[in-house]
Amino acid sequence: MNKLRSLISQNRLFFSVYLAFALIGLGIILYYEKATGFKILNPYHHLGLNLFFSLFTYLGDGAFAMSVGLIFLLFKQRRICLLVWSSYILSGLIAQALKYFITELRPGSYPGLSDYQYFIQDVTLRGSQASFPSGHTTTAFALAAVLAFWYKDKRISILLLLLAVMVGYSRIYTGNHFMIDVLGGSIIGIASAIVCWLALVKKTWLV
Repeated sequence: MNKLRSLISQNRLFFSVYLAFALIGLGIILYYEKATGFKILNPYHHLGLNLFFSLFTYLGDGAFAMSVGLIFLLFKQRRICLLVWSSYILSGLIAQALKYFITELRPGSYPGLSDYQYFIQDVTLRGSQASFPSGHTTTAFALAAVLAFWYKDKRISILLLLLAVMVGYSRIYTGNHFMIDVLGGSIIGIASAIVCWLALVKKTWLV
């Protein structure tokens, strides 16, 4: 418990900004019906934005997280590599388990969005019932959190958090997830990073 308090204290700004994001997301989820909330968050599309978010969303791909860990390993930064990989694996296992047990339609197959005109061809997934949680968002927040904990720099931590939020929004923009999927993924990602950090910092060589 003391280690958790210390972690939160050392990263107070990171957790405060994340809490603000989470409360906004929760407000949207509670106040609006699923389809309505999706349309409010996704009212305008442009070819340039389509390309940007279709590429940016890959920052939440598992291959990207593993590559970040590999780069650290190549530079002989074994400790942060282990933290990156362990938080990715834990968060991914939780996300995939929830996808298996929770049947939720993606926006592209959601009846209330049959008239929505901004789905992106060859990017928006259809016919899949694996919407909750957003795996890309889970990975992005796990990676952002563990890197923020490691570097302990306010500017870096906020930049990392904003990048993770943008990955989450890219999942909504590309028509692959609802706000509840993104918020759920963010919680899983940050919680996994916390668990891995607390478990591994007990090892003297990782302090």
